[in-house]
Amino acid sequence: MRDQNVIGSTPLARPALRLLPATIQFVIGYLLLRPWYVFGFRGRVRRSRHVPVGPCVFAANHRSYFDPSYVGMFQIHPIAYFARGDLWDQPVIAFFLNAMQGIPVDRANPGLSSMKGAVDRLRRGISVLVFPEGTRTRTGRMSAFREGPALFARRAGVPIVPIYLHRSERVWPRAATLPTLLASGLEIRIGTPIHAPAGLDPRSQDSWVSRRLEAWMRVQE
Repeated sequence: MRDQNVIGSTPLARPALRLLPATIQFVIGYLLLRPWYVFGFRGRVRRSRHVPVGPCVFAANHRSYFDPSYVGMFQIHPIAYFARGDLWDQPVIAFFLNAMQGIPVDRANPGLSSMKGAVDRLRRGISVLVFPEGTRTRTGRMSAFREGPALFARRAGVPIVPIYLHRSERVWPRAATLPTLLASGLEIRIGTPIHAPAGLDPRSQDSWVSRRLEAWMRVQE
């Protein structure tokens, strides 16, 4: 794992750069993407009244290249995303990935590197976005869910917040090279946090949370 995985060892640990994630989110999310989503796509957002204030695992279905931006632009605080580990070999990209608390995924050991990075961010108070399907849909329907998000949440002691992205493939589908500038019918649905029952053993907790998460997603679909 690269040293950049530990943000405290990078130049971004300096106080002058700690505001960079919030600044990037404000400029890109609030000033550019939100107006585009609301007026260009006529998109809507439905939020549960119980979305937690502290760190959590945001678990979303995956239909479009644009999905991470959709989730991030409607959050108050910056959230961490996963990215290929080799992107940190490029200094400019690495700078912004570190600024946004990016989590490098080692292709040789993706499961372990993802877990360590996600739990580290969550324990430091930074929410993490995860796509339980693992990749964008090829059919328009959701694929089987993995238990990674439940494991991250349990290890860090935080809830999972389910998010369903409705018709986001109309903006930038899997087969398209570039996004479209206009679309309609888009909707982001943010559900109630999911907590595992305390009386279950760890593996049963992960299974229970994963089933509950997928069931909520299927209802939305």
